[in-house]
Amino acid sequence: MVASPQAELFSFYEDFWSGDGPFPLIFAAPHLAKGQNYIEHDLVSQHACVDVLLAESLLEADRNRGFLGDGIPSIRADLGTTLLPSSLNLRIEVQANLHPWLCDHLSAEEYAKASLETWELSGEIPLATSFYRGLRGTDEHLPQPYLPDTQGIFDLSHLVIGTDLFLDLVDRGELIHRVQSKSLELFLKATRYFKNLLGESPGSMLHGHGMPGGVWFPDTGARISEDSCTLISDEMIDEYCLPYIRKAAEPFSRLFMHFCGRHEGFLHTICELEEVSTVNLGNPEMYDLEELLRLCGRSGTVYFGHLPQEADDDAGAHLERIAAQAKRYDARVILVLPEAPESAAERTALLKLWHNQTRPN
Repeated sequence: MVASPQAELFSFYEDFWSGDGPFPLIFAAPHLAKGQNYIEHDLVSQHACVDVLLAESLLEADRNRGFLGDGIPSIRADLGTTLLPSSLNLRIEVQANLHPWLCDHLSAEEYAKASLETWELSGEIPLATSFYRGLRGTDEHLPQPYLPDTQGIFDLSHLVIGTDLFLDLVDRGELIHRVQSKSLELFLKATRYFKNLLGESPGSMLHGHGMPGGVWFPDTGARISEDSCTLISDEMIDEYCLPYIRKAAEPFSRLFMHFCGRHEGFLHTICELEEVSTVNLGNPEMYDLEELLRLCGRSGTVYFGHLPQEADDDAGAHLERIAAQAKRYDARVILVLPEAPESAAERTALLKLWHNQTRPN
């Protein structure tokens, strides 16, 4: 029996994570937040009807078919960062070409006391549920579904409470711990719920990180996004964020961590956590590449995402430079190239170059 292309890609990632295979290279456009968010059906239409949401997602997948490199064709219910806050019956605004925005917030006291008993019946959660159920029993050659955006613990607290969260951090620490406990509860409920819906085991996952090409994580079961941690001090991160990140990892073996913004202390702390296997920086150009790769090599953390390309580099020179730097520091990289070459021959040549440069000795 001939293995399907997707099965071969899963095997490719097993070899990478075990240290026996070359580094993956994914051709993918920047995240949809950086450009037009739809092909045929705008975001208002997608949020109004699950059939339209499914149709648009499949159009996006079809547009990228054959252009992903080592990316596993993947698909998710892309309903924005407001998905879990909407389960608290907070109003959201949806516009044609802008991801949703929260119109309401809860006070810290209200959120800490909120019941999550029937959270999955509120807001946009039923729409996301219908999206994944609509993919059941479909052709195995269609994109693999992965979890919607569940955000992270401090991110959820920030979304739900708003900027008052930062005022309360100063003189209402006990209340913020209760708020963080509530966000942890929501994150865990949502992650378990959607993983169960997909039939995904707790300690592994496929994740596309907002791209049409995903990565197989055999011993990492959840993605977490903690952008808002970059807005507070190292001391506040240690007290109010790290304990909850560690607890978030417990049911899922380890975490894939994303954050935007610049916070050197947070980056070092995250890479040193045993609970984090993989890190993605929304703005890697804000960091020194040598230091980033040195940190990843020392801690064993895998870097997954794009990395800044020097002005004089073409795609091949960029790959050679990143591969050489990664090997220098014994760092492992799942590299994203934002622009897929139009020529199939050029894509094949770049994949061969990258694999040859990063294959274990």
